[in-house]
Amino acid sequence: MAKEQEREKKMLVGVVWNCAAELKILLTTLIILCTIVTVLQFVPTRFSLSTSDLRLCLTKLSTSDSPPPPLSLSQPVSFSQSISLPPPPVSVPPPSPPPPTPPPPPASVRDQVLDNGIIKRAFNPFGAAAYNFILMSAYRGGLNTFAVMGLSSKPLHIFGKPTYQCEWVPHANANGGLRTISTVGNKILPDWGYGRVYTVVVVNCTFPVAVGADGSGGKLLLHASTSGGGDRNFNLTDKIQALVESPSSMNASIFTSLPKYDYLYCGSSLYGNLSPQRMREWMAYHVKLFGPKSHFVIHDAGGVHEGIMEVLRPWVELGFVTMQDIKDQERFDGYYHNQFLIVNDCLHRYRFDAKWMFFFDVDEFVYVPPKSTIKSFLDSVSDYTQFTIEQMPMSNKLCLIEDAPKIRKYVII
Repeated sequence: MAKEQEREKKMLVGVVWNCAAELKILLTTLIILCTIVTVLQFVPTRFSLSTSDLRLCLTKLSTSDSPPPPLSLSQPVSFSQSISLPPPPVSVPPPSPPPPTPPPPPASVRDQVLDNGIIKRAFNPFGAAAYNFILMSAYRGGLNTFAVMGLSSKPLHIFGKPTYQCEWVPHANANGGLRTISTVGNKILPDWGYGRVYTVVVVNCTFPVAVGADGSGGKLLLHASTSGGGDRNFNLTDKIQALVESPSSMNASIFTSLPKYDYLYCGSSLYGNLSPQRMREWMAYHVKLFGPKSHFVIHDAGGVHEGIMEVLRPWVELGFVTMQDIKDQERFDGYYHNQFLIVNDCLHRYRFDAKWMFFFDVDEFVYVPPKSTIKSFLDSVSDYTQFTIEQMPMSNKLCLIEDAPKIRKYVII
């Protein structure tokens, strides 16, 4: 029995001795793992190693100066799901060039003492009190005529003699040649002298021959010259691109075809706190008066508030009303919210769209006696190109039916 126990001990020692190298490796590994676990307990929690860190490393490696070794097509390439390739570089557009440097101010002139002892005083101008021309619109009136609408300095037109030159520049033809044609622009001041800082100017450009009638397109240039009106030592001229026609855009049939509407209303500038109920009555009355082939152009100068818009929206949806926002004209001090500019623009914009055009305010009503209609009256004046309607102020009291026989004229009430 003792011999057997002695034999087992020797066998165990032999096994341990034979496995001594493996045990050393195992013990060393355990010691290293325990050391790492102990050190990690003292590492701050904000320190971490994530896939974003690996991606950053890959990005830096891909952008390094030394190119990576080429991949062989015979070698399979695999990517881990936790690592993604860096996004392709985004092309950054070159910075826009700086704005052009404004011209230097004119050299200042100093007072001088002349040889005869007289002191010659100097005057140095700076800035400008009003614009030479403020363009709103330009429209064709025929194959060879145009109308340009805008504002200009009122003192310039009252005390000076500004001039206008019209130039038609066609688009390049097949041979690349350009044949421009010029004519004198005839100005019209339609605001009856009511202008303020600015007055309304309509420039008529009528060329001796048709321009752009072949559908080649072109542009209308307006040369506005002060002719020494602001400074007699200078004739300042501004070249203004008033109208551009693309090729094949000019439709000459509009000058001879039947108009779309029988009657078209060009409204004055709407401003202030208007009454929605009055606007509702006015619209319903005149739509019924003018009939289904009528149209109303409403110009909002700040008076179309939400209540007015609720009244007009159904008429817009039915195709009876076109709304135009003209509030930007308030920048320029003209008479009555630049009313004459607005109605002249409407006249030339829609002149070929209607048989008759009406110009009056939303506090005025066109009245036709019961035995007449608006059509019968207009047929009676068909030989005229325009007419005026007698105006009568409305009483602040209710209108009495017995007063009707006293008025036999067509009036605006």
